[in-house]
Amino acid sequence: MAERRRLIIIIVEGKSEENALSSLMKCLFSPDEVIFHIMNGDMMTKNQKNITRIVESIVGEESRRYGLQRSDIKAVIQLTDTDGCFIPDEYIIEDESLSHIEYTEECIRTPFPLSIQQRNSKRRRNILTLISHRLLKGKLPYSIYYFSRNIEHALYGIERAVSDSRKTDLAYEFSDRFSYNTKAFKDYLEEEDICPGDDYQSSWEALENDRESLKRHSNLILLFSDNTKK
Repeated sequence: MAERRRLIIIIVEGKSEENALSSLMKCLFSPDEVIFHIMNGDMMTKNQKNITRIVESIVGEESRRYGLQRSDIKAVIQLTDTDGCFIPDEYIIEDESLSHIEYTEECIRTPFPLSIQQRNSKRRRNILTLISHRLLKGKLPYSIYYFSRNIEHALYGIERAVSDSRKTDLAYEFSDRFSYNTKAFKDYLEEEDICPGDDYQSSWEALENDRESLKRHSNLILLFSDNTKK
């Protein structure tokens, strides 16, 4: 008898992540189904509610949308940017000449350092909470993977900020490059050597050191290493 197909829910911040990774995720988890839940923003800092309950509410929303039971869902996976949230406050540098935040691998420059310190603190606290939850309500498997500082930096090696239209172009170019070829993507991640740990826990712990969350890192390879079939 064929194995029952179930659903993988992947939570992402924006459309760029879905555009870049949709074909890879569908291939990776086949024959199970994959759906993306797009937050259209940063759930880590904009919401005052309990962060775990927010994730569980997303599962509830998708369950109602598709008429799902708990047994229909295999796992929930979340992808998040770090935005350098683990760095010490001393590396958040005030620069009144800027009109926007500027990231490098050494520091964050901003005209409003206190605001960025507060943002980092909230993001850091919520990420650490989610890392500690490997099961959601109903014993639903959950894991969270990161792009540091963001997907453009981690996967494409682009340090500078890019426009929304350029983000879209980059995502589609990346998708075309690795379309439905998880082995090629895993090989790429291994060659780029951007995962700072050997397993899930150590990859997150490494990011908490000094300015590592500003550097080019992602632990996404751990998801692919565990699930690559093609």
